[in-house]
Amino acid sequence: MVRQSLGHYTIIRPIGSGGMGEVYAAEDPKLNRKVALKVLPEEMAAQPERVARFEREAKAVAGLDHPNIVTVHSVEEADGVRFITMQLVDGETLSDKIPKKGFSLEKFFDLAIPLADAISTAHEHGITHRDLKPANVMVTNEGRVKVLDFGLAKLREETAADGPTLDPNQPLTEEGKIVGTVAYMSPEQAEGKPVDHRSDIFSLGILLYEMATGERPFKGDTRISVISSIVKDTPTSVTELNTTLPRHFGRIIRRCLTKDVRGRYQTAADVRNE
Repeated sequence: MVRQSLGHYTIIRPIGSGGMGEVYAAEDPKLNRKVALKVLPEEMAAQPERVARFEREAKAVAGLDHPNIVTVHSVEEADGVRFITMQLVDGETLSDKIPKKGFSLEKFFDLAIPLADAISTAHEHGITHRDLKPANVMVTNEGRVKVLDFGLAKLREETAADGPTLDPNQPLTEEGKIVGTVAYMSPEQAEGKPVDHRSDIFSLGILLYEMATGERPFKGDTRISVISSIVKDTPTSVTELNTTLPRHFGRIIRRCLTKDVRGRYQTAADVRNE
């Protein structure tokens, strides 16, 4: 069924859909502005875990105030449909913009520094994205990075304990359950182990690798083979694939992609500063 409206919002066009909802461009006649609406699918609305995660996404991202993170305006319900309204970003996803051989060094830094800064801000607020990938990063028509879709975000346990609607003893994603996109997962995430913000640093390393070379560091013909590569393989250095990169660049990416969380950069701010 094609939606034409939702509450007082007029649907303009569908933007996309994923595991956590459908997204539409819409007009808000009350404020005379265009917004994006993320709608929880009806079949998922009956699942308490899905509803809780959807609402948590909105609350988590609404608490962030950063120029490189999409702005959430409100959490609403109309005709039994739950949805969030957020900033409508005009531009392209990073997955559509990465050249076959990677970005030039200047363009790389123009995008990578604000990307790392945005992830650092989320981590400082106790939010782990857990699904960092090029499709969840927009580049606006003005060239600004916008990180999207915190639908798989996991609040740090101590932050969850402070929230009135969250029970830290009832995780919304159980241990042993794989979430996220396989090609951009950390080893601990791919194995279904508990994750923290350092998992995002591994995923960020994969993004930076691809942005610099045009290639993914971990490959395979099936989900299982990709997971195996993430867990076991040491990828080719970015400086071998792109000889124009500075020598220390390879060291930074390599440390992001360290299998043992204790050997990675411990904060996204450290990655940004490096």
